[in-house]
Amino acid sequence: MTVVATSDRKNTQDEKVKIKELLGQDGMVFSKGGPKALLQVIEDTEADILVAGASNQYTAIKARIPFLDINHERHHAYAGYAGMVKMAREFYEALYSPVWGQVRQSAPWE
Repeated sequence: MTVVATSDRKNTQDEKVKIKELLGQDGMVFSKGGPKALLQVIEDTEADILVAGASNQYTAIKARIPFLDINHERHHAYAGYAGMVKMAREFYEALYSPVWGQVRQSAPWE
């Protein structure tokens, strides 16, 4: 998996430095950005999935890509080994859902 962009909102200066190190030279870090900027990043990077908080779900739908909600308000944790297994399962289910084959097709009337 390659992470192409992230937000550094709500991070300390030390965390922002670490984020940039982890993303590397090509990684994009946003302090501000709305749906329009996010859609542009998705298009430019040809991202396969959007992993973000629930407020970005409709942006992913508009971009016709899978979405994984990692907001801290979700109903389960991704802590420890069991959490990583849960997250991997959710990634798989989001990426390989049969709905994406249908969503990306042209409408029958087009």
